Amino acid sequence: MVTNCADEDLGPILTFDIAGKGAYVRLISETDKLINLFDIEGSEYVYSVEFVDLQQGDLVSEYVLELTYNDADLSDGDQSTGPIELRSFSASEFEELASGFKGLTDISVPATEVISAAGLTNDDVNPGDQFQVDGKVILEDGSVFTAENSSAAVRGSAFQGHFRFTLPAACPSSLEGIYSYVGSNYWCGADGISGEVEIIAQGGGVYTFSDWAFGGYVACYGGGTAGGGNLAFADVCNEVSFVGFTDSFGDAWEFTSSVDGEEWTINWTNTYGESGSAVIIKPGGWGFTIE
Repeated sequence: MVTNCADEDLGPILTFDIAGKGAYVRLISETDKLINLFDIEGSEYVYSVEFVDLQQGDLVSEYVLELTYNDADLSDGDQSTGPIELRSFSASEFEELASGFKGLTDISVPATEVISAAGLTNDDVNPGDQFQVDGKVILEDGSVFTAENSSAAVRGSAFQGHFRFTLPAACPSSLEGIYSYVGSNYWCGADGISGEVEIIAQGGGVYTFSDWAFGGYVACYGGGTAGGGNLAFADVCNEVSFVGFTDSFGDAWEFTSSVDGEEWTINWTNTYGESGSAVIIKPGGWGFTIE
């Protein structure tokens, strides 16, 4: 006969009953969170949620959304503001979902609504601005649950907690792909080297090249590519600039760049003594300017 003791801390599954006895907002579905500065009027965030409590949402009396605006461009003064009540939903507006929980489907948050609520016009919004929305669940007994007093487990992927979301102001960018190039003036004397380079998206309009030497290592050393570190460039509303300048060996790089229709010319040098020039071709044109 074998005896042992149960250890509740070693339970294989974390449940809401174990994690807490309050309430939270669980995400069911959502669209992209972006205020597209190329199309502010057409930008909106749409999401659906259900309310989780010990009675499948029946204890929730109100769902409130509060807005905080964080101004990224302080050149004309800091216009940050909030929190401001953006919208509220009473229990009478909740739906009975197929899951058995009370909830709300297809909540639309237009960009124009959050901009106006922050006391701004569309022209006031700049790349990098953020509109943070905090949800607040109020129960019938008056208790309030937010991101601040909910556990990390509830806010994490296991429970799909959706108390807080942020709508960043940015411009969509899609420069990733494989492009032809012609390289010249390499540090070892090589010239007229043609090949292909991949532009790899890092997210948020930031990119890196698969080979920052554009075939120079093959031409001068017999193989290899240059990169790693934080070498990167960024596309912010059709203005491109280099934003990372150190490779995987710790060498610093400098760039000069120009674009003319289908041709993007990049001249580069680094502290290891390597240098060169490449003209990267995009059929139809690049469509951006150099900052």
